[in-house]
Amino acid sequence: MSLLRYLTKRIAERIALLFGIIIFNFIIFQVLPTIYGVNPAELYVPLTYKGLPRSELVQALDNQFGLNLPLDERFFVYMKSLLTFHLGISMSYQQPVISLIEARFPVTALLVIPSLILSTILAIVLGLYSISRQGKVGDVAVSFTSIMTYFIPAFWLGEIVLYFFGFYLRIFPTNLAEAITSSNGHTLVGVAYWVDLLKFLTLPILFITVISYGVRNILFRNNGVELMGSNFVNYLRARGIDDRKILYKHITRNAVIPVVTRVGIDIAFLFAGVVFIEDIFNIPGLGRLLVRGAENLDVPLLGGDFYIISLFAVIILLALDLIYPLIDPRVKYE
Repeated sequence: MSLLRYLTKRIAERIALLFGIIIFNFIIFQVLPTIYGVNPAELYVPLTYKGLPRSELVQALDNQFGLNLPLDERFFVYMKSLLTFHLGISMSYQQPVISLIEARFPVTALLVIPSLILSTILAIVLGLYSISRQGKVGDVAVSFTSIMTYFIPAFWLGEIVLYFFGFYLRIFPTNLAEAITSSNGHTLVGVAYWVDLLKFLTLPILFITVISYGVRNILFRNNGVELMGSNFVNYLRARGIDDRKILYKHITRNAVIPVVTRVGIDIAFLFAGVVFIEDIFNIPGLGRLLVRGAENLDVPLLGGDFYIISLFAVIILLALDLIYPLIDPRVKYE
C-alpha cells in the first residue's frame, strides 16, 4: 500500500509541475500579447505584403489559429490541444506542429540522452580519482577543470570546437546532408542512416558531455571526501577492510545519491543549452526548431515545442523519483 501512495504522490507532483509549465506557456504566448495589444498574425504578415489586402489576411490568420477568441475559450482550446497532441498548424511551415516535432524529437533525444549518461559516468569516474588522491595535484586539476566547465560559455566554446575538430582537423562531419547521403547521391535509409547520423552527432554529444559533467563531479567528489572521514568508514577500516574496497563499494553508493538528484536538475539545463548547441552544429532537432519558430514568430510551433520538451523533462524526473529509493535505502516508498 505504501508503494501505491508513493507512486500516487510522485505522479501528482509531476502532473502539478507540468500543469504549472503549461500555464506559464499560455501566459507567455497568449495572455501577454493580448494584454499589450500584440497580434502575432500582424507580426507574421509583412508590411510590404502584396496580394490580398493585409487586413483580410491578418483576419484569416486570426480565424485559422483562434487568435480572435476570448482568453478563456483559448485556454480550453489550448488545454484540449495539449491533451490530444493536436498542437495546431505551424504558421511558418504550414504543417502540423506535432509532425514537425515527431521528425525532430529522435534527433534531440539521440543528442541529450547519451550526453546525460556519458557526463554522469565521467563525473563519477573523475570523482573517484579525486577522492583517492585527495589534496594532491590530480585532485586539484580535476576539481579546477570541473569548475571551469560550469563557467565557460557553451555557445562560444562550441564555435571553437566545431571549427577545430570539424573544419580544421576534419575528424567529424560538419554537414548533416553530406553525413546521411551515400556516394551515389541518395539519402541513406535504415541502419546506415542512423549509424551515419550518430557519427554526425558524436562531436556535439562529446561536447555536451564535457561541458555538463562539472557540477555532478564536484558534488560526487565533495560528498565522497566527507564520507571518507565519517565514523562508518573508520569502523570499516578498523575491521581491516581495504581502502579500495571501501571507496568503490561503500563510498560510491552513498556519494552518488546527490549526483542522481542533480541529474534531474541538469535535464532542464541540457534542454536549455541544446537550443544553442543544435544551432551551432546545425542539428535539425527540437532546439533548432525552437529557434526557427522564434525567428518567424510562430506561436503554435513555439508553444508545442516548449510543451513537448517540458513533457519529456518531467517524464525523466518522474523516472528518477521512482529509481531514487533503489539507490538510497533511507528513502522509503511512503
